[in-house]
Amino acid sequence: MSELNQLLKRDSEDFQSYHIRLFENKDEYQIDSHEIATLLNKEYGSNYDESKWRKDFAQYCKWKDYLVNKNLDEEIVQKHEEIRIESEKERIRKNDQNRELRKKIANSARFEKLQEDIVKAILKLEKKKKLKFSPTIGKSVENRHGLALFSDWHFGMDVNNSLNVFNKQIFNERVEKLVDSIIDYGKKNEISTLHIGQLGDLVSGVIHVSTRVQSNEDIIEQIKYVSETLAEVVGKLANIFPSIKYHNVIGNHGRTGHKNDVGVKENFEYLIPWFLEARLKDFDNIEFVTDKDGYIVSKILNEDVVYVHGNFDRVDRCVTTLPQILGFVPSYIFGGHIHHHYEKEHGKTTVVVNGSLIGSDDHSTTGRYGGKPSQKFMVFTEEGLECTYIIKFKTK
Repeated sequence: MSELNQLLKRDSEDFQSYHIRLFENKDEYQIDSHEIATLLNKEYGSNYDESKWRKDFAQYCKWKDYLVNKNLDEEIVQKHEEIRIESEKERIRKNDQNRELRKKIANSARFEKLQEDIVKAILKLEKKKKLKFSPTIGKSVENRHGLALFSDWHFGMDVNNSLNVFNKQIFNERVEKLVDSIIDYGKKNEISTLHIGQLGDLVSGVIHVSTRVQSNEDIIEQIKYVSETLAEVVGKLANIFPSIKYHNVIGNHGRTGHKNDVGVKENFEYLIPWFLEARLKDFDNIEFVTDKDGYIVSKILNEDVVYVHGNFDRVDRCVTTLPQILGFVPSYIFGGHIHHHYEKEHGKTTVVVNGSLIGSDDHSTTGRYGGKPSQKFMVFTEEGLECTYIIKFKTK
């Protein structure tokens, strides 16, 4: 209900109820007795001074509790209760509106502050470590494309359990091995176009108590560090392969709050492609594509493919749910989220799930889920998928 409508007499109330409602809610409506008098005179067709209406309301306040308590008039009692309930409902509605507005302002402020910090970080990095486009491209074949899947890096977590150790140093070591492996496999297969499917959850985030406990970096530092790492990775690959097509899908760990309280767009990971485009602006062989609703539709040679994170698309259901939204049946659906290597054909569609860079954290270990750290590199020709390389990393 707009503020203007709140001040007007409702069809369901008589003049006395209107009179009482205005005075009982004047603080909520942010009006004074003079403004109320103007409204009442206009509705009543009179020209009384504000004191008349104010004193009439004061008399009502003086006697209302007595009338209610003594139950002298059931009609008055009922009317009083209706007015009281309606007033309380109005107060709750207003509080809900204010709370939602405050939440939106707070989220917007956090994003703006993060953007400001990232701009400063980019400017500093440009001075200290400029990423140069200096291609050293070797032999390639036009109809041989590669796909590197990045997902579930969970930078910011510190893990040390019976199955796995993961921290900032190990994160850097695994990323280095990942890039070296992609270059090695790409050169061996004479790849001309490298597709990168960044499938989300590159940061640990702040969405669960367990991740907050295990995280050794706050969300701002996580985004800045992983964005720069990814910029250097993509920049290095762009100097090796003739063409890069980078696809960015957000995960769930970058959410600004609980999934029931925030929308899909309220996610810090949307800042990652923004950082990359600014950092890699001098590279003319990179195409950036960012999701809008948690998925990206694309092509690899003759194959229709879809990139998702996986939190909205369960591996056993996405082959039936996604085509209903898309209006066609894709050849491949690429996802992450579950931290397991997985591939399965479902008729025309093959579901491919990437592993995680982090491996087993405390949640997967105590739940006995396991999860060895790995990422994937795939080779496509005009006939379809030729081979898949699972890039594995040491744990302990």
